[in-house]
Amino acid sequence: MQLRNKILAIAMFLLVTMAYAQEEKTFYLDQDQLNQIQESEEALTVWFEEIKTPGVKIEGTQMIFSKEAQKLINDNQYRMGVYKDEYTFADVQQSLAGFEMQKAFWQMLNLYPQHKEDVVRYIYAYDKTFPTDEVLVASFYTYAFFDPQITDLKGGKPNVHRPDIFEDYLRRTQEIVTYIEYFRNEEGKTKS
Repeated sequence: MQLRNKILAIAMFLLVTMAYAQEEKTFYLDQDQLNQIQESEEALTVWFEEIKTPGVKIEGTQMIFSKEAQKLINDNQYRMGVYKDEYTFADVQQSLAGFEMQKAFWQMLNLYPQHKEDVVRYIYAYDKTFPTDEVLVASFYTYAFFDPQITDLKGGKPNVHRPDIFEDYLRRTQEIVTYIEYFRNEEGKTKS
């Protein structure tokens, strides 16, 4: 929540600054304002890296888990709250409002079969802000491993008992990434 407040504060500050600068043509920052902008930029950089980082990475013979993945492993109540039988766009909206992009993208992966066009458009709308394909893949590798439909957790490690469901999520992820690449290429053609 602290990151969200920082991001909102800097966004408001920049909007006011831009409006003022349009009238006066010059706007000077004091040291506190400059420090606030720098802190927010650093927080945004960290946030962008976090949302692009998969929750589960395999390096050699080790599985490395992100903070979110560890929370899914260690907090059964949290895990049960994340995974639902049916997801809604209200779930997505709530996750987006909390700046939980990976969770929102996971929810959209679950909505994808019934709402393909809406999900692809919704995800692609964020592509100007961050690489949505990378976030989508990171989301898959964060949440698919711990979905109770797919895995059991034994000794803090995921044991996949339904690889067919896992593969279906992977197929959905690849399909959406293909659409994102297509839209990027089409947009590039119109700009040329």
